Amino acid sequence: MRISLLILFFPILLLSQTNRSRSKGHVFKSRPDTPYENINNSGLVVVKKGVYGLTFEDRQLPESTKKRVESFFKRRLNGYTELKTYHLNIYKRQDKWYIDTTEI
Repeated sequence: MRISLLILFFPILLLSQTNRSRSKGHVFKSRPDTPYENINNSGLVVVKKGVYGLTFEDRQLPESTKKRVESFFKRRLNGYTELKTYHLNIYKRQDKWYIDTTEI
């Protein structure tokens, strides 16, 4: 009986531990998950590209971040033209943001 309860609640415990270092409304982590992780390389924005425009998973993102991502999609780069959900890995160097070596 106890083992079945443990098996039942274990996935819930795992899901509650994920993504604690990134707060709502922030692109970059506020603290590293591993000791030598560079938080400037930890940016993530999840956006769904649809027929009627972009829909951001995190609705608390600032307008400046949303405008940067929208300008990135307006460039119509290869690989970002399909209507689907994108997980954009963003990194920051000298106060400039990059997605796949493209400055935004």
